[in-house]
Amino acid sequence: MSDKAKIRRRLRCPKCGSLDNIKWGARSGVQRYKCGECGHMFSARRKEITSSNRFIWFKKWVSGRMTIDEIADRSGYSTRQLHRWFDEYLDTSPSWTMNTSKPIYLLIDGTYYSDDHCLIVYRAENLKRTIFYRFTTHEDDDEIASDLINIRDLGYDVIGITTDGGDNIVRAVQYVFPDVPRQRCVVHVQRECLAQITQRPRSPEARLFRNMVQQLSIVRTVNDKLWWLNVYSGWAEENKEYIFQKGVIYYSHQEYYVHNDLRKAYIHLKRALPNLFTYIDYPGIPKTTNALEAFFGHIKDQIRSHRGLAESRVDNFIKWFLFFNDERKRMETGDAAGM
Repeated sequence: MSDKAKIRRRLRCPKCGSLDNIKWGARSGVQRYKCGECGHMFSARRKEITSSNRFIWFKKWVSGRMTIDEIADRSGYSTRQLHRWFDEYLDTSPSWTMNTSKPIYLLIDGTYYSDDHCLIVYRAENLKRTIFYRFTTHEDDDEIASDLINIRDLGYDVIGITTDGGDNIVRAVQYVFPDVPRQRCVVHVQRECLAQITQRPRSPEARLFRNMVQQLSIVRTVNDKLWWLNVYSGWAEENKEYIFQKGVIYYSHQEYYVHNDLRKAYIHLKRALPNLFTYIDYPGIPKTTNALEAFFGHIKDQIRSHRGLAESRVDNFIKWFLFFNDERKRMETGDAAGM
């Protein structure tokens, strides 16, 4: 007999979820059990126990790194049975509302987990909670504006917003929350500028620009900001002609920018400046969207670890992942409301 065939299905306490249970007599011919963790007494025939067991294993599958085969080994259920149960959950989706009167600093960002599937998340960063999300095909400003209007109408007190430099998100934020302080993600600005001029620029002008962009990471105080802006304005004034220097193609007489990569990086930085140092004047506002970038990484890791999931169920898988993540945050903060 194989090792897998010897595994006995393990009962889970319906009160605390523990697997540490022992037999505790019988009643009317039905075996009774006692939980070693909380002392709760129960019988194996109760339907709510089976239902609770299924959901807890489903939660471990969605939130953890356990595969169907690993859950089958630990639970005693067959992989076929687990697939049937999990598909039933994935045919539905959870919903929740985060109720809070606390002011929130909003992070907004989107990620593509396939060519035409985009997830946009609205996160209250100071509370570490997701308050809204949308599945779409691309980051559309009308859709984002609609989401922000819903957030506003739900009564959330938004006192700061951090976004990347996407024009669609920027337009939507300016339309719905024109008076709320907005922060451009510093990391996105750095990444875009450095990508334009490469890691080892040849010209001294571009090397100075690269150093200047990298120093954005160390700007923390008003004095740092004034120092950096002084360096920036000095570099821009000194190299203005170089940045916009033009050449002419001999055979077509068409003009072009000789240092076009540096010009694009400079324009990107210049456009970001009005909202680049908001975090200094409003210390609570996040300076980057890194928290969401990391969160998206966890979601994609989970999807990859469960590769083979039917495309029609991927969206609901993500919804359950978001739900369980928010549930964990509520448990950590002691917030029992919001279901």
